[in-house]
Amino acid sequence: KQWYQRRVRGAWDRTITVGSAGKSFSMTGYKLGWAVGPEELITKAQAMHQTVVYSAPTIIQDVVARCIERELSLKGEEEAYYTQLPRLMQDGCGILTEACREAGLPVVEPYSGYFMLLDTTPLDLEFDTSKVPYDVQCSKHLMEHHKLATIPLTPFFGLNKELSEKYVRLCFAKSTATLEAGAEIIRGLRK
Repeated sequence: KQWYQRRVRGAWDRTITVGSAGKSFSMTGYKLGWAVGPEELITKAQAMHQTVVYSAPTIIQDVVARCIERELSLKGEEEAYYTQLPRLMQDGCGILTEACREAGLPVVEPYSGYFMLLDTTPLDLEFDTSKVPYDVQCSKHLMEHHKLATIPLTPFFGLNKELSEKYVRLCFAKSTATLEAGAEIIRGLRK
């Protein structure tokens, strides 16, 4: 079940929920989104938006509008994308979580979304971090030596990067075949 920050008592007045067509409909590259929140915050976001976003191609707007219309017409039905998506994400998360645990690698499971955090500490990898953060080098190492794609966390941190340096993100919004292949790689990381 998805958890929403805005549902916390008193949070609505200070929360903007941002949606992404690329993320919501699994359409990589569709850089189009929306924001929902109290009028006062949305008005300020609209003012900022004018100086940040340079284009939203018409074709992308049309495709996203059709996706939203289709979902509204199928709301709650089995063939609706949003009916299927939570199960797909839960299954994908389960595949990777099980593999990580079998390999003795701690994970931070998400409440929602399609990324989980993997604690790389048990891998006992050593890198010179004087110029490049540990997690960036670890992600590169995992790709080059094990063919496992991960995403470093430190680029998402302004301050306190040390809190995230031993963690990488794993994406479970993939086909079952891709997830199973990744799970096999994960199981072999500590051998």
